Amino acid sequence: MSITVHNTDAQGMYLGATSIPERFSGQGLPAFAYLYGPPDTPLPSAWHRWKYQGDAWGAVEDHRGRAGWLADGTPHTVTTLGPLPDGWTDTSPPPALAEVVAGKQAAIRTGYDTALAGVIAGAGASVTGVAVESAMMAATDPDGLAYLVDLLTARRVALEQALLAAQAGADAVAAVLAIVVSYPT
Repeated sequence: MSITVHNTDAQGMYLGATSIPERFSGQGLPAFAYLYGPPDTPLPSAWHRWKYQGDAWGAVEDHRGRAGWLADGTPHTVTTLGPLPDGWTDTSPPPALAEVVAGKQAAIRTGYDTALAGVIAGAGASVTGVAVESAMMAATDPDGLAYLVDLLTARRVALEQALLAAQAGADAVAAVLAIVVSYPT
C-alpha cells in the first residue's frame, strides 16, 4: 500500500506528487514532502508557481532565469523568487547615440576605402598596392582616376553630411541607423 506526498525543493517550490510506501505510526514524511498538495485552482499566470509557505500553499511569481533590462538599461537575469524588479523590460534599450554614430562613421570610412580599392583594378588589399596602382593609373589615365576619386569623395561627403543632419533630429538614433552606406561601383 502507498500514500501520495507532494514534494517541494528546499525553498518550498512545488515539484510534484509521488507515491511512497505507507508509513507506520510515528514515522515522519521525507524531507520537503507534504500530505496535502496545492489547491486545484489555476495559477494566476505562466510566471507563477505554487510554494509551501508556513502551513499553506500560495502562488508566487517565479521569473528565475528570465533575462531582460532594468530601468537604467543594465542587462539583468532574475535569480530570486518574486515580482520583477521595478522598471523591468524585456525590450533592449536603444543604443547610445554616440555608439551608433561611431559605427556609422566607421562604415562610411570602410565603404570609401573599399570602393577606392575597387576602383584601382588589380590593386592589392594593402595600402602600398593601392598607392602603386593609383600612381600607375594616374600616369596612364589621369582624368579617369581623378573623376572616380571625385565621385567617391562626393558620396563620402554626402554620407557624412547626412550623418550630421540625422543627429539633429528628434529620433537621432533611428535616423542614424536608417542611413544606408553605399558607394557607386
